[in-house]
Amino acid sequence: MHLKTLSLINFKNYDEAELSFSDTVNAFTGNNGAGKTNLLDAIHYLSLCKSYFNPIDSQQIKHDKDFFVIQGKFNKNDTEELIAVGVKKNQKKQFKRNKKEYPRLADQIKIFL
Repeated sequence: MHLKTLSLINFKNYDEAELSFSDTVNAFTGNNGAGKTNLLDAIHYLSLCKSYFNPIDSQQIKHDKDFFVIQGKFNKNDTEELIAVGVKKNQKKQFKRNKKEYPRLADQIKIFL
């Protein structure tokens, strides 16, 4: 499975971000505090339904915002898969695959294991 694009809204230090990835090697560069690790955590969150660093979903929301959204397009066996997660303060997180909500988060996790 290959991540083709990543979109973030209000995730950690990002207001908005749109990234496209190469089929081969990708590298994140930048100054300390620029958000490189936050990009990796967004990929982890999208893949395994939780942050690598903090188990409290609402603490991933950018300061003074009410929600975050992470969306990724993956290529799996020459088929495009759209995976999205949205978290609003004081609400349950929503994971969707190709715009259909998962009944159980385990259904998402097993795709990436």
